[in-house]
Amino acid sequence: MPRLWLHNAWTEHMVDRMDLLTRDDIDDHLFGTKRLVWLARDGDALVLPGPVPGAFLAHVARHTGIRPDRVHVVAPDADILTQGVLHSAHVLGRLRELVTPDWEFRPYIHDRGAEILAQELGLVTGSRFMAEGGAELLNSKVVFRALAAGAGFAVPDGIACRTSEDLVRTLRRLLATHKSVILKRDRAVGGHGNTVITTEPGLEGTGALRTIVLDDAADHGQVLEETGLTATHAPLGEVVLEVFHPGCTSVYVEVDCPERGEPVVLNGGRLRIDRHPPVFAGLVLPPGSVPGPAWERFTAEALRLARLIRDLGYRGPASIDAVIDQAGDVWFNEVNARMGASTHLHHIAETLVGPHWTDSHVLVSRVNVRAPALDRLLPALGERGLAWDPRRRRGIVIASDATASAGTLEYVVLAHDHEEAELLEDRLTAVLSHHDR
Repeated sequence: MPRLWLHNAWTEHMVDRMDLLTRDDIDDHLFGTKRLVWLARDGDALVLPGPVPGAFLAHVARHTGIRPDRVHVVAPDADILTQGVLHSAHVLGRLRELVTPDWEFRPYIHDRGAEILAQELGLVTGSRFMAEGGAELLNSKVVFRALAAGAGFAVPDGIACRTSEDLVRTLRRLLATHKSVILKRDRAVGGHGNTVITTEPGLEGTGALRTIVLDDAADHGQVLEETGLTATHAPLGEVVLEVFHPGCTSVYVEVDCPERGEPVVLNGGRLRIDRHPPVFAGLVLPPGSVPGPAWERFTAEALRLARLIRDLGYRGPASIDAVIDQAGDVWFNEVNARMGASTHLHHIAETLVGPHWTDSHVLVSRVNVRAPALDRLLPALGERGLAWDPRRRRGIVIASDATASAGTLEYVVLAHDHEEAELLEDRLTAVLSHHDR
């Protein structure tokens, strides 16, 4: 049965204020759109904002066995697949020629915009919870805190704020006993909209694009300006204000909530964080340096949370995120009820190694890496013995390619252990540095 893949990320239902997205924000979004190619099979259709470079499609095809001429790519050359773009003659007209009611529908996020498109194409999507915006509900940080706290999950001390009064009173209470808090916009993605507020100069605000250092904990002017909250409403959207745990490790588990049966853990790992700025840079699967007892507590609770969202009616993949502090305590911070940054990585590992790949391998990824065009880089990887070698069962593949538009890519290292992965990554860095001269 053919599948319709839709990369509808950063859309009207995921972001509170699309009009505030910068060019850099949009470029970050476009960087990941080509990951879906790794999930495609012959006969599938992919709706992506822009075209897939031929060199990248050929690279994926060599590893997955797809035939590029049998994968239908519908690319309107748009920044974001808004509903206006999806229902244009270029997209909807082409899909009506390709798609029949027996196709499977696989959107990045099954939001209301995706549901409306499915209805236009006569596709049956199943869950009424999803059709009514249930995935969007779960992606809300405000809703997540209420659901998680009510079900007994550990969430950082704090509150969801809708007014300036909520914010000022909560900020005053938290800073009376903690040096740092983090401010999160309700509907934002990839760390965008996260700001650390601290009274400690020099603090590394991991996971936030911005840090506000307060000389006086009672000076709330900068924070109010950042949120836009007023005494009566939230013109830029609600925010979550909660305690920030310095030196923590960010972890995730990706689960699948099937139509029938219990949720299952697909993969899990820790986030790699760059230093400047201290934001998401890739993943390590399995997590490696995370203490075993803390990881076991996290995965057990994550599976319990997966059962909760499945009972509500959610179906499909979801990533459950938490931080583990220096004391080993686990604090849950959000559910991403959609595909995640590990969905394609897990598929790559299953394709190259097999369904039980974590028994024998580790995976390390890095995003937004400066690199030359693939037609120059791939031969260099082959010459230096860095490309994926099915005989030795180790090596590097390219997970997403934006070298033509932004000069960057995402790579994946698959190795037998973390030491071997680190060695391969160091050798790749040397190759990239040589090409960057």
